Amino acid sequence: MSPRRKPLALALLALNGLLAACAAETGTNASSAGATLVVAIPADPACLDPQQTGQLVALDISRSLVDTLTDQDPGTGKIVPWLASEFSASDDARRFTFTLREGATFSDGTPLDAEAVKASFDRLATLPANGAASYLRGYQGTTVVDAHRLHVDFDSPNAQFLQATSGAGLGILSPATAGTPLADRCRGRFVGSGPYVLDHYTSNQEVVLKRRAGYSWPSSLATVRGEASLAEVRFVFVPEAGARTTALRSGQVQVAENVQPSDQDSFAKDGFHLLVTRVPGLVPPLSLNHAGVLADQRVRQALLLAVDRADLVDTVLGPRFTPATGVLAGTTPLYVDQSDKLRYDPVRAAELLDEAGWRPGPDGIRVKDGKPLTLNWLIPAPMPPVDEYVQQQLRKVGVDVKLNAVPPTKYVEQQQAGKFDITAVAVTRADPDVLRNIFYSKGSNLWHLPPSKLDDYLEQQAAATDEGKRREAVVKAAEWILDHADTVPLYENALVHGVSDAVKDLETDASTRLDLHDARLAP
Repeated sequence: MSPRRKPLALALLALNGLLAACAAETGTNASSAGATLVVAIPADPACLDPQQTGQLVALDISRSLVDTLTDQDPGTGKIVPWLASEFSASDDARRFTFTLREGATFSDGTPLDAEAVKASFDRLATLPANGAASYLRGYQGTTVVDAHRLHVDFDSPNAQFLQATSGAGLGILSPATAGTPLADRCRGRFVGSGPYVLDHYTSNQEVVLKRRAGYSWPSSLATVRGEASLAEVRFVFVPEAGARTTALRSGQVQVAENVQPSDQDSFAKDGFHLLVTRVPGLVPPLSLNHAGVLADQRVRQALLLAVDRADLVDTVLGPRFTPATGVLAGTTPLYVDQSDKLRYDPVRAAELLDEAGWRPGPDGIRVKDGKPLTLNWLIPAPMPPVDEYVQQQLRKVGVDVKLNAVPPTKYVEQQQAGKFDITAVAVTRADPDVLRNIFYSKGSNLWHLPPSKLDDYLEQQAAATDEGKRREAVVKAAEWILDHADTVPLYENALVHGVSDAVKDLETDASTRLDLHDARLAP
């Protein structure tokens, strides 16, 4: 057996053992009433608590465990009712009023009332502002009017908050969860009101969700008005992309997430289909640490010009992806086309590096003061093929990029400690406030950005209640980011999942998380 094939074979062997029981449960003629949907995902999420993590692989699971005050229509972007039957914002966007629907309860049996929403938001506001807690920046508190009515107040205008209430990060958790240690919550020890409950979470193996009996308060967008259609959803962790697609072809799983471009067309026919979702928010970039070598704007600008985005998409990603045309994806509200700032110009990139004192060495890698221009790219394993191709493109202008793929938990630790020159953080959200999540120097500021006018623009877009004024602030922020090469946008992302034709009505929500409530298996 060749070294290239051995990891795939081992992954399949483990998967076969893991799914042996599943095959007996589901069968080919299982009805949805008692059916198990098996989903192969690319990594162990490490943390399931939506208030602590924004990783897509985690939120695909936890989205079904929590409900939110509102939902967002994926087609129109409109905010619609869920737990809140009515909602409104004050003219200055500092007070938001919600009226809760009656009858919703948490899976521990306690009522989902205004006091529960207050407890959930109060606890979230105390967490580090590098995730969902950032949506509550300026939070002054929640006032309970009565059991079903509440006000949420901020010390300054917060135009993005209503959209934020549609995302899993602001999912409402039971008051009992407030006292649960954060590490335990990561293991799934939190209580939500969603259509599924956690059965178990086994590290490096699987997460299993069970249908919640008596659930009857889905989003206003749902077609199924009562309990979820599926009895069980089993997420198995399969890091090897080839193992996921092989498991799908063999019928061991019904959904394989993140199908590689080379395999996508084979799952668009013959008993399978593709679930393709264009991802809104911050496009996949090179996220640049402004400390060290990349403190020099000329070096950052050289990286921006040295990436051939069209070639990257054509060679590695395929026709379901497109080159980045700005910091924001085209599916994001208030997106602005910045294609003119993302031209491929390796000649100018080389000139900028020359100006910064980095001269070509004998092996082609640039050198300054006797040190090579070497950048550490911190990557959460498994490493996508895009990274190697970008590495090759940057080497053409004399930049030596070391690809450092580490387990997700170690990745988070090293990222927070600033032990990288480059990483790649995209934020999926159908709102331009994602720019503030990443580029606000008064936030978590993992990239060590200096205070600047960019902070003002990001504050203005968060405060603007007039769409025209908010658009103006978003445009200024987006232009500043590229004019100062604060990031290197690569491509517009698309989530491409392979799905068996036995799976019906499986969709993704406005933030691209799997929406499992309506999903079913054909008998």
